Amino acid sequence: MKDNLKQLLFSFDYALVEPGHGDEALKALRNFAAAVKKTGKEIRVSAISFNDGEEIKIVDTPIEKIKFPKLGMGKNTTGACSMLDKTSKLMDDIGIRLANTPEEDRPSKIIMTIMVFGRDNASRNCTYERLREMIAHQRDVYSWKFFLITDFSINMEKLGIAEDDTIMIKHVKGDWFKQPFEELSEKIVELLH
Repeated sequence: MKDNLKQLLFSFDYALVEPGHGDEALKALRNFAAAVKKTGKEIRVSAISFNDGEEIKIVDTPIEKIKFPKLGMGKNTTGACSMLDKTSKLMDDIGIRLANTPEEDRPSKIIMTIMVFGRDNASRNCTYERLREMIAHQRDVYSWKFFLITDFSINMEKLGIAEDDTIMIKHVKGDWFKQPFEELSEKIVELLH
């Protein structure tokens, strides 16, 4: 494994970005990326969104080259959330890619963040129990680290993600993306050191 290489995975519910607030979310993501880049580690990013049937992936992109386009932010008026399906798909895809990557080229750490507003209500192929098992397997067998950003504490319990690794979204006036991403930055930077 490449000791200095780390991979960040993101599974985001873009429905939580209301129309007119896309710039706040993008600023929070850019600030997060800047904080993580300062660790001096080689960081690669893969991401998937789960809004309105759209699927956006950023596969094996160095963090310094990542762009945070508005990827459907604010377009989801259905309230549909397929977090279980999309998160499990991202985990499966990355697992296959890692299995096909020579050992010496694999990242030494995989860190996955799931960001969800409310609860899953649109998944068809995966259940909470199945995703919880997948998370436990990757955590216990391959030492993946999982973080959850949510406004609904039952997600933490249903996914088996520790309370210390869960960041609760606080509904405050103004920029409510700033606090969760600053907290995530601190946790990931600490982990990378």
